[in-house]
Amino acid sequence: MQAVDEMGVQNFLESLIRKIAKDEVSKNSQSNVDQDLGETWTLDEFRKKCCFGKDREWVKLFIFSQFKKEILIGNKGGWLKPSKGRGSAYGIYAVEAKRWMQENRHRIDWDAKLPT
Repeated sequence: MQAVDEMGVQNFLESLIRKIAKDEVSKNSQSNVDQDLGETWTLDEFRKKCCFGKDREWVKLFIFSQFKKEILIGNKGGWLKPSKGRGSAYGIYAVEAKRWMQENRHRIDWDAKLPT
């Protein structure tokens, strides 16, 4: 009879530990998203955090130009405010950019070479 009670206590404790761990992971994930909401990046921050440090021109050609219709602000899910020319910075909304990059990473030709 005591072995049955010990099994019940052990099962209860394992279940409780799983629930606490799941709740903590969920809380931390939401906290990270909340911290990023409204955060914007420069082109350099984006390429370092999402593009393996690829060259600025590489990012502009193989991501910004190639997927322009999907990522420009004004389009559903858009996260890129393009530069308007010399002296005008790119603006990138971090949360949307990270989400798009995660979902579309397989569509980017990471081995592509800049034209010479």
